Amino acid sequence: GAGAAAAEEEMGALPGSAALALSLLQERGGASSPVRSPSTCLHTRRCSPAAADAAQAGGAEKKEEKGLMCRILEVFLLETPDSTYRFWLASCVEAFLRGSDVRSQVLMARAGLLSHLVQGVLNAQSSGTRWSNFDLLGELVKSNPEVFGMLNAHLREAHKYSAFMQVVVSNLVDSNVFLRSVILSLELFSARRDELTALGSRYNPRECLMRKFLQHNSLRLLRDLMTIISVDQVNQENICCLNTALSLLMLARAHGRLQHYVDALRRWELANNKEGAVTENFLALLRFWKEYYLYRGKDCLALELSSNIHFSEWRAIVDLLLKTLPNTSRTSSSSSSSPPTSSLPHRSSSPAAAHTR
Repeated sequence: GAGAAAAEEEMGALPGSAALALSLLQERGGASSPVRSPSTCLHTRRCSPAAADAAQAGGAEKKEEKGLMCRILEVFLLETPDSTYRFWLASCVEAFLRGSDVRSQVLMARAGLLSHLVQGVLNAQSSGTRWSNFDLLGELVKSNPEVFGMLNAHLREAHKYSAFMQVVVSNLVDSNVFLRSVILSLELFSARRDELTALGSRYNPRECLMRKFLQHNSLRLLRDLMTIISVDQVNQENICCLNTALSLLMLARAHGRLQHYVDALRRWELANNKEGAVTENFLALLRFWKEYYLYRGKDCLALELSSNIHFSEWRAIVDLLLKTLPNTSRTSSSSSSSPPTSSLPHRSSSPAAAHTR
């Protein structure tokens, strides 16, 4: 009827993923589902509990109609990993999470997205599915202590933590963006510890499994990120590995520990008879990074928005490393200045750390 015609006309103005998702929702809904225009869907509450609303004046209970995002999530959770629709639905969910507030993140996590993504990571059959799950999970937990607490609780169930982290470290090209969200979020929680406590947050840094993992594996993780790709292999899909390594080094610099990390990498090269395997490879990647971002304003802005760190800070750490790495002594140092490989950099008053979200 007229409603369906209006929906089709307005669907043409939607981005491809949103239009496809809406089309799929109408298809899955069947004849019994009323056809609503995209604007009607978007102006309905985005995601709400299934419970009935409070009784109105007449005493009758009215169940609130689900909004577009809640309906997309329900369909997404039902799709199989090899579904042709899954990628487009995941794009819609990720776009929503990028522009959402902390309450929306919590609602999405409680609606089943968190457990679905963790299970998807553990059972992923292809790199594409694994990459999609990790990216969504990174957006879901980003800067949100409540969802971090939910993730911790979920990973403690049935000993999922070890298996989950094994997938993370074995597939860094797929998981590094998730790790970057975790790294920057933990820095934010550390900076706002007193504020979170005053607000009654249930997040407990002492029990955070992701923090414990990084405390014991930060240097190894950094080394792997610096060598997982070479300048001959780098492309638009895996340059994110370089940015995640830079985020670790940026925080090390903010806390005055950058030289300690560089010295430790040099000692590892000498101890394993692989002189230059890490530092020389990373230097070549840094030179590529400068050329890559020189004329890509949109990519610079995307990196800035995703990390909440001004692009000038990214450029500054790259320039510093290009000067530091070639001039670092290649002899093993036995002094007590070795880096704390069992801990993340501690919070300092450096202005560089203040840019983290």
